[in-house]
Amino acid sequence: MSSQKLFSSTQIPYGISATVEPGTNREVVRLKWTGDIPNFPEDHVTELSVHALRNLVNVACPTSNPELPSKVLWDDVSFREDVRDLDYKAYMSDDSVLHQALQYLHTHGLVFLTNVPEQESSVATIAERIGPVKNTFYGYTWDVRSVPQAKNVAYTSQDLGFHMDLLYMEQPPHLQLLHCIRASSAGGASTFTDSHAAAQDLFQQDPGAFETLEKLPVNFHYDHLESHYYHHARPVFELALKPLYLGGKKCRNVRELFEAWQRAGLATSELPITEWLADVSWSPPFQAPFTPLSAHTEPRGFPQLVRRGPLAYLNEQITRWLPAARKFDELIHRPEGVYERMMKPGECVLFDNRRVLHARKAFEVGDIGKERWLRGAYLD
Repeated sequence: MSSQKLFSSTQIPYGISATVEPGTNREVVRLKWTGDIPNFPEDHVTELSVHALRNLVNVACPTSNPELPSKVLWDDVSFREDVRDLDYKAYMSDDSVLHQALQYLHTHGLVFLTNVPEQESSVATIAERIGPVKNTFYGYTWDVRSVPQAKNVAYTSQDLGFHMDLLYMEQPPHLQLLHCIRASSAGGASTFTDSHAAAQDLFQQDPGAFETLEKLPVNFHYDHLESHYYHHARPVFELALKPLYLGGKKCRNVRELFEAWQRAGLATSELPITEWLADVSWSPPFQAPFTPLSAHTEPRGFPQLVRRGPLAYLNEQITRWLPAARKFDELIHRPEGVYERMMKPGECVLFDNRRVLHARKAFEVGDIGKERWLRGAYLD
């Protein structure tokens, strides 16, 4: 069977109805249709498990897979306790180890493989174990190494702050892989931090700041006239399509959710806002100037833009955005929240590019015989 729909939703008659047929299995519901889709057999019966039926009618659940494990917010100590390194050969040959890697990527957004062959093709082999590699203008796979007159800050030896890759694209990669082939002995440590943990803390400390970063789009671009120009605008926090429900009541926005939580007498620290957080977008090296038309996201904002003038309205929005962004920046740089690792040749890191921020400390280019060379790949 194809496991795909064999009809269009527009073919379903207006007057269609169903009756439940009795059966011996109490975990399965059998539906007999009346006024069915034309040309469907008269004995057409649909069987659904009670579990599947509950998921269909429970609007507060995501439609993809409600049984996925919960995401775990982490800091340096808890990450070291929770996530263990996985062996490359076991990852490639044992499905249970692959499953463990995917679990780590879902719950923590970060995992390391060890004993990886020091070959240029290894990073693609690791990625293809999960799915098709995402090809970009950087190539199927790509190198991170210091080059003269680099067009990208990643190709220099200087400190590279926390960021996410390719936010200027309409669909940034979900997963990123970096395989260490050679390493400088003087500097160049890789650092990682959980943006969801920082977002949760920001919401608890200042819900208004969280809402500002969720509302105002930020422009990202890659601007090199001799090669490529990419541009996309997105807010720092993007919420999932999952409705904001609390106690059976739908909230229109984060502020309503927060106020409803307070009215219920619940502690702000117990409101898991990251359950509704889909993606984070933070990449200072590729942030473009704000523009007036990107400063409003709600219909009510447009009349204010017209009345006050685009520049005045833009300045007002940036005045709100900047303090909120500073608070978030401070949270992602808390020392206790940063996992630091001097990657060795034969190690490969896999991480969620829309959750885990990555950075690199400066390294010595002139460290003879110790060139720093990482090979990378992306996955959707």
